[in-house]
Amino acid sequence: MSEHHIEIIRYDCGWGCRDHGCEDGPYHLDEEALTDGLRALGHQVMWHDSLHIREMAEHDFMKDKDTALPIVTEAILRLASAAEHAVLQGRIPVVIGGDHTAAIGTWSGVITAHDAFQKFGLVWLDAHLDAHTPETAHEGKWGGWWHGMPVACLAGEGVDELTQLSAPHTKLDMSHFSLIGARSYEPGEAEFMDRHNARFYKMPEVAERGFDDIFTTSLNRAVTGTKGFGLSVDLDGFDPADAPGVGTNEKGGLSARDAIASFQGVAAHPLFCGIEVVEYNPHKDQDRKTARLINEILFAVFAPKAND
Repeated sequence: MSEHHIEIIRYDCGWGCRDHGCEDGPYHLDEEALTDGLRALGHQVMWHDSLHIREMAEHDFMKDKDTALPIVTEAILRLASAAEHAVLQGRIPVVIGGDHTAAIGTWSGVITAHDAFQKFGLVWLDAHLDAHTPETAHEGKWGGWWHGMPVACLAGEGVDELTQLSAPHTKLDMSHFSLIGARSYEPGEAEFMDRHNARFYKMPEVAERGFDDIFTTSLNRAVTGTKGFGLSVDLDGFDPADAPGVGTNEKGGLSARDAIASFQGVAAHPLFCGIEVVEYNPHKDQDRKTARLINEILFAVFAPKAND
């Protein structure tokens, strides 16, 4: 069994969306159970100091995404710096959020640290494509806030503040990117994905082929011709019955049980570089079901492989 040095980073940010409830997510975890469980699996665990993103502004003043952009940019910069530093210190970053602008920070920092520009793979679970650009943002829900743009930003399309984060290079070649669980998106996003040779799996295909087959295909895509890969798990990718406490529920989602089974031992892959689990809104959770799911996901990812 391979031992990891894990650094857990709380992305306490809701500034990327109109509903700020996700900013409280990282502080409603069962931290003791998470720490103990990961250590029981043979890993070293440390928690990064708070990024203090929640206190950066007053909610009443964040009425539109343009007003929020400087706050979002600073939040993502703090996360990118923390993730990059963790990698350079030999640790695996585990980011818990917080809205999905986290992905711009997490993977900009990780890719920069590994000097893996356009040589990095992502497997992304989500109900949404998160691939809006400023030109298509008006199509998105609630006016297309920044949490609907991280995929496009990582591919180099969007405002400079977000596409040039950590280093002035495009972070992802989308031929190494796959998204699983899509069921709510706009035409501009689908056009973006097709134009960039990204792969996204809608729920009917997941139901037909099974999650494990699609996850295996996506993982192979992420590691072929790359220096590393990561997992980006938006909790709204799961069915609301499994994950009620999310920023934006979308019915008919992925089975948490199926995903957890496929995640077993992923961190043991030699190219594994990190994971983020985002969009946890504790104000919408039911009996802490979603909080427990976060722990279960991480325990599965960092479990030993079946043949270890």
